[in-house]
Amino acid sequence: MKKLILLFGFLLLAGCSTKFTYNNLDWLIHWYVDDYVELSDRQENLFDEHFANWLNWHRSEELAKYVKHLKSLKADVENERLTAESISDHLWKSREHWERLRDHVSPELAQLAAQLTDEQVESLFKELSEENDEIAEKLAEAEGKSEDEVTESRVEDIEDGISDYVGRLSKQQKAIIRQYAPDFHGTRALWLAYRKDFQLAARKLIDKRENNPEFETEFVALLTHPDEFRSTDYQQLRLQNTQLYGRMLEQLFYTLSDKQKNKLINKIDDMIEDFEYLMSND
Repeated sequence: MKKLILLFGFLLLAGCSTKFTYNNLDWLIHWYVDDYVELSDRQENLFDEHFANWLNWHRSEELAKYVKHLKSLKADVENERLTAESISDHLWKSREHWERLRDHVSPELAQLAAQLTDEQVESLFKELSEENDEIAEKLAEAEGKSEDEVTESRVEDIEDGISDYVGRLSKQQKAIIRQYAPDFHGTRALWLAYRKDFQLAARKLIDKRENNPEFETEFVALLTHPDEFRSTDYQQLRLQNTQLYGRMLEQLFYTLSDKQKNKLINKIDDMIEDFEYLMSND
């Protein structure tokens, strides 16, 4: 169920292809859910009802918040006010958008979880376990890489992500990324441990759902308090990475050419236009 919220959040928050996402979101969600559990007709109808309500809420309540945030970001770019601190603020606002979505859909997801059959539960967690095994295998492969190889891969990922928004990077900008890349902490193993702990807690709750009158309340608490399953080390490293990323972006921002800055502003404008279109077209 948490993975379903993640997908829903990603699809709704993604600026790219936003109109396509809204027009096809019900199909995309069903396609995703089918990979984990086969719903009965009754369950599918209930899910569709909840989903329609979620989407209406998101369109009427949330999109305006996204537009306001994006306009604030655009103003910071245009007026050259992007600092590590302001970037951190924008990242936290983005997280708040996600948390509102998560908190809104969690009660209905808990209702759906309460109605899963034992066979569906087994199918769901079997698929999740197989995914965990695949992730663990990739982690084991990564452990065989040298520090230089890890850094090169990280540099490439960062360059690809940033160039999507500003275009081709200059030598100076690539040098800045290369300067910061070795200082980022790898958190994949800690993330996998968190993922397993969260899934274990969910499985224990769901297995006792029929005899637990507080199941839905406890399941909502589980979905809305994920930090309880993140180790202190994991939370600290995530924070350090976020702060480091903000400092790197601040330094990069003041090296942007006019062409790169215009491309970034156009990207933001495109997202604003998409969200405003969706707000006015049901």
